[in-house]
Amino acid sequence: MRFLNDVKPPYDLTYDDVFMVPSRSAVGSRQAVDLSSPDGTGTTIPLVVANMTAIAGRRMAETVARRGGLVVIPQDIPIEVVTDVISWVKSRHHVLDTPIVLAPHQTVADALSLLPKRAHDAA
Repeated sequence: MRFLNDVKPPYDLTYDDVFMVPSRSAVGSRQAVDLSSPDGTGTTIPLVVANMTAIAGRRMAETVARRGGLVVIPQDIPIEVVTDVISWVKSRHHVLDTPIVLAPHQTVADALSLLPKRAHDAA
């Protein structure tokens, strides 16, 4: 993507913020476009999560965003919660999973009880 005057804004853009100028592309064929993710998982198709309350949550949005996908947040979610989720996802690390953080007074047993709640039982 190219910006006018070669100035890239310091904030994220939405669809309403961008105007696509029709022009000729350097891509000769749609099959010449590489959609693979940089994380080495081999994903080559766009990933979009359905707008179902039980599926499209904060953790799913974080994980899918790392893979370059989209999560459609259900319309029955209060706007305050949606704002919270979007801010939270944008503040997460782009590559690394969100770590489990324990207080100094918590025990190893507390950490072990959290493992089954994480992907691949890892922390």
